Amino acid sequence: MRRKCSALVTTVFVLAALIGSARAQDVREQLKKLETDRAAAVVKGDVATLDKQTSDDYVLISMTGRMADKSQMLDGFKSGQSKLTSNDLSDLKVRVYGDAAVVTGKADVKGTLGGQDATGQVLFTRVYVKKGGHWQSVSLQQTRISNP
Repeated sequence: MRRKCSALVTTVFVLAALIGSARAQDVREQLKKLETDRAAAVVKGDVATLDKQTSDDYVLISMTGRMADKSQMLDGFKSGQSKLTSNDLSDLKVRVYGDAAVVTGKADVKGTLGGQDATGQVLFTRVYVKKGGHWQSVSLQQTRISNP
């Protein structure tokens, strides 16, 4: 009897671990999709999507070394100071920590950000936080790749 209980407990723990691992993978895939959807919204100039996906306390440190908050970032797209014609992502990696996640990757961009040429490749780190059941970007740090 004791062996059967031990085997049952082990089976329950293994199943729980597998389910937890599958859920974590689902969240990572959801965040990768959110990141690629966000990149597409930037190219389209879809300010409504960017507004929805961005936390009110958002901080951007751009590839040009400028710091901006949410309203400044959105105003750049509204005014045309920020306009990308392409924003191709690669090498996305997602790490999830409960209701927070860190996404790192590479972007090959063409266009302007904040009125400055942004054409080239950048590495980036974006932080997401789950608020009200939805993931929102709270921070983005970009670094230009000098010799791609």
